[in-house]
Amino acid sequence: MKRTVILVLLVVVAGLMPLTAASNTITIYTMSGPEITTPILDALRAKYPSININLVKAGTGEILARLQAEKNNPAADILWGGDNLAVFDGNSDLFAAYDSPEDKYMVSKDPNRKWHAFTIFCQAILVNTNLVKPADYPKNVKDLLNPAWKKAGGVALADPNKSGTGYTIVSGLSSAFGWDFIEKLVQNSVVLPGSDQMFKAVKDGELPVGFINEDLGATWKAQGLPIEVIYAKDAVTVQMDACGLVKNGPNPELAKKVLDFLCSKEAHTIAVKVINRRSARSDVAPPAGLPDLGDLKLFTAVEPREVVNAKFTKIYGR
Repeated sequence: MKRTVILVLLVVVAGLMPLTAASNTITIYTMSGPEITTPILDALRAKYPSININLVKAGTGEILARLQAEKNNPAADILWGGDNLAVFDGNSDLFAAYDSPEDKYMVSKDPNRKWHAFTIFCQAILVNTNLVKPADYPKNVKDLLNPAWKKAGGVALADPNKSGTGYTIVSGLSSAFGWDFIEKLVQNSVVLPGSDQMFKAVKDGELPVGFINEDLGATWKAQGLPIEVIYAKDAVTVQMDACGLVKNGPNPELAKKVLDFLCSKEAHTIAVKVINRRSARSDVAPPAGLPDLGDLKLFTAVEPREVVNAKFTKIYGR
């Protein structure tokens, strides 16, 4: 009898220990780089020092594949980043509905309460000023079809199969100019396996021109790096990213607290002042140095991601 009681106690303790160890840990999957995540998570840790954050960074395609593979036993609590429509609406079965008290401040809300708006940002043209003279800067996206860019090394373009930013660019420009334009652009481009590689190729002078998320471009320019950010006259792609609770995640109640912080005015003020991102909150003004969205010819991703990926793969595989 005594032995049975001891065994039962050991089983109970063994079962409780992992829960206790994990009770203050939140795992966040993200496509965003450290320039986005670090300042906001630093503020989160300062406000909630008892919460441990396990941050897992990968490209959009890899993150979505991982979430699908883990669907029956999720390892993540929160997905932070990714297009609200293609990533969240396109994979709604992976996310839990939640009424965040911060949602009422957002310029856009999910009627299904799966995604919660974070920021709004454009993809501008990026040139390396060590490789491109001001007289040769492209003024329009269509200028990137000039054979001179191919001779100079090519246009840096992220593969939409692996990059959310690549998806926004390709889908947005296909809605602006059609898929014939995308085919010509691909022929003039170096297709890279992610947005980080696309940004870095131009910054480091490996390629003369490409695309950049405007917040990172503004930061690099302020740092004095040899780049120029150009908002094309004929088309600028734009997207909203979001965050959401992973369905059946390991720590749902604490995850809500963390998600509420990511959506808070405090976090969005950091996004504006430190990261140079446009907040999706109606009560947080945009960064002073960015152009007014009303002055730009904006195009969003339109076709579903799987459609865009299939069309792009067919073109790129030729």
